[in-house]
Amino acid sequence: MKKYINNLCVLCLLCVLSVACSGDYDDWAQPQHNEQETADDVQMTVEVEAMPNIIDIEALAEEDLVQIFVPVKVESNVEAQYVLTLSDEKGNSRDFKLLDDCYVYKEDLVQMINDFYGKKQVERVMNGVLTAEFSQNGSTVKSSSEKFLVRILPAVPEMNYWIYGKQNNRDANAKTLPLMPLSKENQTVTTYFSGKLDTKMWSDDTFGNTADAYGATGGNKTDWTNEFSVGGGYICPPSAGWYTLSFNFASYQYTFTRLDNQEPTEYASISLIGDFNEWKSDVTMSQVAVTGDAWKSHCWYALGVDLQKEGGVKFRADYDWAANWGVSQDVKDNPYGVGTQDAPNINVPVGTYNIYFNDITGEFLFIAQ
Repeated sequence: MKKYINNLCVLCLLCVLSVACSGDYDDWAQPQHNEQETADDVQMTVEVEAMPNIIDIEALAEEDLVQIFVPVKVESNVEAQYVLTLSDEKGNSRDFKLLDDCYVYKEDLVQMINDFYGKKQVERVMNGVLTAEFSQNGSTVKSSSEKFLVRILPAVPEMNYWIYGKQNNRDANAKTLPLMPLSKENQTVTTYFSGKLDTKMWSDDTFGNTADAYGATGGNKTDWTNEFSVGGGYICPPSAGWYTLSFNFASYQYTFTRLDNQEPTEYASISLIGDFNEWKSDVTMSQVAVTGDAWKSHCWYALGVDLQKEGGVKFRADYDWAANWGVSQDVKDNPYGVGTQDAPNINVPVGTYNIYFNDITGEFLFIAQ
């Protein structure tokens, strides 16, 4: 589906090769074609309008294509090929085969932004040039627009992030300790932090590669809040204790919030029970292990849980109902949430899931396999 963006237009300079064009142009996506033309007879004009409004990838979530510019006068008396070139301030550039009506594939545009800048949601300003090219009998004729600005705001990517630090013994082999999403922009982990060389994290697409771990920008940091980036140092709070560490994937800022309760209740077990097992024979979850067992993580997981019946589920402690967590929510609509004591059941469709739970906050996450 194509979506046009209302915009005030900035006129790029007219570039005309050889001789002046004659006649009005009707459809630049299907230019005139003359098999008998020679290079000296080729007439091409490329004039486009830049888009002053930012191209908001988040707002185009339902679209497959993105419009980059508006054609003002794009003419050719031969069947020319049209290529859009985008380049950044460092000289990196990428060519896009142009689709009808000035569109490119959104997936290709997002991949370029990630390759050039990373995934941070910051406005990116690039130079664009549209080039028409015609080749025949060994001769090539090109006509290009002047440079125009392309402003793009990337979307926050939909993905899971995983702790890499003391909290999971820096385990690079198993995805047992995720950040718990509050939204795709804001994700957290609540557990114990020592205050020394504590934590980094991975995204789904960098998991296991220590060079690509996200950490404190500029090296190891011990502070309440700072910026994080790929290849950064360890993230640590000012002192040891129980904290919620929050990551904002729009601003790329992290923040520590010290818990009021520095002695959270410890449970011998956390399990999942529900319609899928007729409310008996709990699925026992594992607590994320900590070296030396000096403190408990309070973060639990169960991998590859096969739920063969849709229905309600709850988390509970010590195979009893004195401490249980639920919420009126369907995992089909939202795979993460916050359970509270004696609340309604969580509805879960049939499927196989990796399931995560934090017994301090009641946060849960179901990742379908």
